[in-house]
Amino acid sequence: MRRYGYSIFCDDIRSEAGGKLSFIGCYNAVMMTAQKFPLMLSKFCIHFHVFSPATQPYTSVTARCYVPGEPEPIAEEPIEVPGLLDQQKLLDGLPKNIAVPPYIVVASSLVFSPLEIREPGLIHIRVVINGGPDELHLGSLQVMSTQA
Repeated sequence: MRRYGYSIFCDDIRSEAGGKLSFIGCYNAVMMTAQKFPLMLSKFCIHFHVFSPATQPYTSVTARCYVPGEPEPIAEEPIEVPGLLDQQKLLDGLPKNIAVPPYIVVASSLVFSPLEIREPGLIHIRVVINGGPDELHLGSLQVMSTQA
């Protein structure tokens, strides 16, 4: 079993009653804009989930966001994870007759307001787990302009 994750790229994330989240203006694989680069977005959000087998608990998770034209991440945010004892307590509380192996899930959002994208290319979201050294790729969004 391996760690994996996914991301939702959107214009806004809203907290709703009952702890629900609403994702406004979600993008599929491509953000197509009629504007020329550099592009200034008033708000841009990324919500992500990271799944790790229960046999590989987290000690730390750091999210990194990369945008086209920038070799270094524009954001590097530590994400709060439950302590190892709390993760074990959660697992101990699960029913023992489940056929599916348990995963520990961490979810968080990155909100940029504003966000400048200097050139076409890919926006990437990655996480470093337990200090690395590797990054787990959680998804990307292609940014393109219809202008020449």
